[in-house]
Amino acid sequence: MNTADKGHLVLVPCDFSPLAYQAIEHGAYMSMSMSSRLVLLHVSAREADIPAMEKKMSFVAEECFDRFDIRPETMVRQGSQPYSVIKAVAKELNPSLVVLKTGGGVHTIKILSGTSTPFLVIQGPPNDVALKNIAFPINFLNRHDEKLRRVILFSEYYPDAVMSVITPSGKGTAKERNISGSLALMGKVMESQGIKTNFVTHDKEKNTAELILELSRGADMIVIQMEAASLFRKFLFGLREEKLITNADKIPVLCFNREADFKVVK
Repeated sequence: MNTADKGHLVLVPCDFSPLAYQAIEHGAYMSMSMSSRLVLLHVSAREADIPAMEKKMSFVAEECFDRFDIRPETMVRQGSQPYSVIKAVAKELNPSLVVLKTGGGVHTIKILSGTSTPFLVIQGPPNDVALKNIAFPINFLNRHDEKLRRVILFSEYYPDAVMSVITPSGKGTAKERNISGSLALMGKVMESQGIKTNFVTHDKEKNTAELILELSRGADMIVIQMEAASLFRKFLFGLREEKLITNADKIPVLCFNREADFKVVK
């Protein structure tokens, strides 16, 4: 693969495990919706194994073409720590999206933290080719305008999907009027953009992982913004993101960092 020719692409790490093949399935469907190239990456522990792995990856690419009519590009990189290599390649290629299978909570969070690339973390195969119901938890604590912009950007890829915005109502608090006004404004903006929206409000103070999962049942994807906290602090006090990406319903979770943005392909 010519890494100088980056463009818009979806990157999928592949270690030949069953879950990795399911990640490729997600990647194929996402690249269709996003009109992006599909690139498959394998990390080889030994440099001597690279030629054999390149051959194996070419077979995976052919299988992908047979199943999805998409011929992905492939690349093999050497490294003893796959997550570090994946993170480095994501920085190098600047993909629109990385589709990542879960590999244990702490390891997954390490790769998600400190990168501007959006990651879709999956635990199983996609429900369908197109997403129909996408859950966006929003706390309205600050910068909800930024989160609204993300909803609008993402809706470009799935114009027929319902965007379910999960948010506290602020009922019984001093913030109630502000939140109500923000919801009304958001509704008008999304309506003007032709976005199908379902506002799911609750009376809790904020969106916890448990509440998000309860209100997202049946969704095809949950979109979250990563919290800016140290890994040590997260490890000590529990981790909302980890609970979400390892959810029992196996709903894929799209993770943004604050500075991350989708690159909409027109």
